[in-house]
Amino acid sequence: MAAEKVERIPTMTVVWREDLYPRIKPDMAVIARYAENLEVLPPIEVNQNNILIDGYHRWTAHRQANAETVPATVTETASENEVYALAIERNASHGLQLAEPDKRQAAIRLYASGTGLDKDRIAQVLSVSRRTVSGYLSDIDKQLREQRRETISAMWLACYTQEEIADAVGVDRTTTSRDLEEVCNLAMLPKSTQLSATYSEPDWTPPIYNLWTFAKLSNATRHFGNSEQRILDNLLYLYTEPGDIVIDPFAGGASTVDVCKRRFRRYWASDRNPKPGLENEVRQLDIATELPPLHKRWSEVTLTYLDPPYWRQAAGEYSDDPRDLGNMPLMRFTEALADIIRRISDKQSRGAIAMLMQPTQWRADDRRFTDHIFDVIQAVGNSRLRVANRVSCPYATEQCTPQMVDWAKENKQLLVLTRELVIWEFA
Repeated sequence: MAAEKVERIPTMTVVWREDLYPRIKPDMAVIARYAENLEVLPPIEVNQNNILIDGYHRWTAHRQANAETVPATVTETASENEVYALAIERNASHGLQLAEPDKRQAAIRLYASGTGLDKDRIAQVLSVSRRTVSGYLSDIDKQLREQRRETISAMWLACYTQEEIADAVGVDRTTTSRDLEEVCNLAMLPKSTQLSATYSEPDWTPPIYNLWTFAKLSNATRHFGNSEQRILDNLLYLYTEPGDIVIDPFAGGASTVDVCKRRFRRYWASDRNPKPGLENEVRQLDIATELPPLHKRWSEVTLTYLDPPYWRQAAGEYSDDPRDLGNMPLMRFTEALADIIRRISDKQSRGAIAMLMQPTQWRADDRRFTDHIFDVIQAVGNSRLRVANRVSCPYATEQCTPQMVDWAKENKQLLVLTRELVIWEFA
């Protein structure tokens, strides 16, 4: 069916149906690049109900850039299966093309879900050979079981309940429970997973001192407030075991998710305003007003990692909402962080709570040095917690502009290049 002319539609009216879209994981680096060049992007494609057929990364880039409208073409579809087939065909042949695992999964779904497509048509849709499709479908029952196990494993790591997992994969809870026993058993997983989960890689260097320096960021994506993911990796090594739960309520670009997956730790990652494109990885939750609903699973939490906005340094960067931590007055900001730590310590019973923070200087009133870590430690005042250590995590000197250097020289002041990581353990 022919697509209609390009028109601009409200960005927030586009409907993304994960079950009707073939890609497994969005590429956040591509989305960020697209967000800086909206005017040169091709239009997205939707059906008559505004369900997205093609252009997830382009649409998400418009959301990240807070664009009110997005250019689109409209293609009439007769069924959800047709939407899915069209989405696969578009993603398989142009733009940011489907990876091999995506194509395999799409072939299985097209063949098994009653679309009426034969192997030749599936090969055409996926832009692969018929022989490749036959390979994808050589043992479809086995493939479907493996897909179910992968979904169960991913949802278990993301701290979904057994009931939620069973509903998502469409099998009874007895079958889900049996599969969970396998995906949760580290001894039954690939050797590479076992080595990573136990920090047994030959090039792994354990932290020994309370000075953690990194030559450059190893994170895959960049955004305001992004911190080095190896800080969290060191904390996982020190305070967690495979299968433990890690909480990150300031998940930002989801680097915590990436590290926890690699180290076989479960995670509850959330943010007050999850970054568009990460909604499946980062839940929406305002930690200043509510805690993760882990219920009985709080006993399995061994690390809470807090990398909150750094007060004035983050003012206005996320929103103009006075309830955002970066927009609060200093005393309220300090008490809000202390309250978060106290409430978490009432639920978490072992391991550690760690908070990363940089003193405010340049953006403070009169460039006054403000030691947030010291203030929060005093405000917490929790007898259940004791400060186990303060780790220095310095920035590179490139953080300072020539204007800042000139000011430091003229006023005989020391510029702040460090962040500190305070670690509380349970007394």
